[in-house]
This record gives sequence, structure tokens and C-alpha cells, in this order.
Amino acid sequence: MRLKLTLAIIVIFMAAPAVAADRSLPGQATPARGVYVGVFGGGGFGSTTDVTQLGTAFFSEAEGGPLAVNATGRTDSGGVGFVGGQIGYEWSHGSVVLPAFEIEGLYLDAGTRRATLQNPTDRLPEHTFDDSFPMNNAVVLANLVLSLPTSYGVTPYFGGGIGGARVAIDGAHSLQTNPTEAGINHFNSGPDSTAWSFAAQAKVGVRVALGSNAYVFGEYRYLYVGSTDQIFGPTVYPTHVPTTAWTERFGETSYNLATAGIGFNF
Repeated sequence: MRLKLTLAIIVIFMAAPAVAADRSLPGQATPARGVYVGVFGGGGFGSTTDVTQLGTAFFSEAEGGPLAVNATGRTDSGGVGFVGGQIGYEWSHGSVVLPAFEIEGLYLDAGTRRATLQNPTDRLPEHTFDDSFPMNNAVVLANLVLSLPTSYGVTPYFGGGIGGARVAIDGAHSLQTNPTEAGINHFNSGPDSTAWSFAAQAKVGVRVALGSNAYVFGEYRYLYVGSTDQIFGPTVYPTHVPTTAWTERFGETSYNLATAGIGFNF
């Protein structure tokens, strides 16, 4: 998925100059914005994600020795909300297509993602964890946007971009439910973690002019965030065997987002 989305965005970047040089801009069509800024927000839905919990519990030799944990499962899906801003430049070059380059930053609250993970082992009939991950993403993207101006003050557009995402988890919790360990958070010594990953998006929308220098817009976005390894602290309780630090390996996540915003050009 990451490769396909990246190739599609590269094609958009390569095609823009050829499209821009192909035709002449109608005299009454919406002019190019030049320098512009915008703010936006919205909501959407995040996909389920593969997750693996890795670590070692240091049982004594009399108890069977160290127990490796390689528990796997999937997070649930759920609703998300986000806000962001953009700054860019749009030019015409005598074309009916207006290309623009822009930088966007957005903050996406993914809520608390939950997962049930199973660790297969010969030493226990079942080894199950119920985990929760309060998660948010700070995303920065460089986009190319192609607009199709009309003489009615309504401008459809589409585009895409690539960048990076800082994935943060604050207050993670890992409870062993089978065998039961009531009140034990396996991440208790370090429940917070951050990691960076590749991000990409594709979007399509429409702008409606409010005058010569302002407009509102609505759009659909598909946002992709790559896999991350999040590191949490070891389990530290007087009543629990010591452990290594825990690695939570999250797979790729997709977000389908509805966006509304307002922009100004200069």
C-alpha cells in the first residue's frame, strides 16, 4: 500500500508541468491564488492495525526460566478528529489547470486504540493481554495540488503529498487477563512513547470563493501512516517478576477523513 500510494503521488508531481503547459486559462475563470494560507479540521475513521508485544519475563530457573513474550493481535478501529493548517503557492502558467505546492501540518487525535493479544507458549494453556493505547499523530506533509478553475467561483481540485508522522502514545496500559494478574500494568515504569514514521496522503475537494481573497473548502482525504516500534518501560512491581522493556510493534494505519476549512490568498 505504501509503495502504490507513493508512486501515485510521484505521477501527480511529474504530470503537473505537462498538464499546466497544455491549454490556455479562460479569461473569466478563477485566477491563481498566489500565496495562500488556510486552516481546517474535521473527523473520520481509522483502520484496524496489526500489533505485536515483545519482551521477556525473568522467571527463576525453578519456575522454568525466562519466558519470552511474542503476543500478537489487532487494534480496534474507531473515529478520529483532527485540526491543521497549510501554506502554499499557486500559479497558472497560462493553463486551465492551476498547480500549487503547499506544506501542511495537522494534529490527529486517534483516541484510545484497544487490542487483545495472544502469546502462544508451551508453559501456559493461555497467555492473553488486553492492551490500550491513547494515541495521537502530528503529521507534516509536502503536497502538490492541481485545481480546475471555473467561471462560477467554484474550483474542484485534487492532490497528494508525502512527509512524516510523529506517533505518540501517552498512558499505555497492558493487563494480563489469562492467567489473571489483577492491577498489574506491564508498562507501569514507562507508559509513554513516541516514534516517527513515513506518512502520505491523497485528497480531492472543492473550493468556493467568498470574494477575491477568501474561500471555504471541503474535501475527502486518505491518510496513510507507516509502521512504528513503540518502546515502553519494564514491569516494576514488588509482586511481579522483573521484565525487559516492552516493544509494541504497530503495523500500517489508514485514515479516511472528511475536511472543512477556510483559506485566504494574497
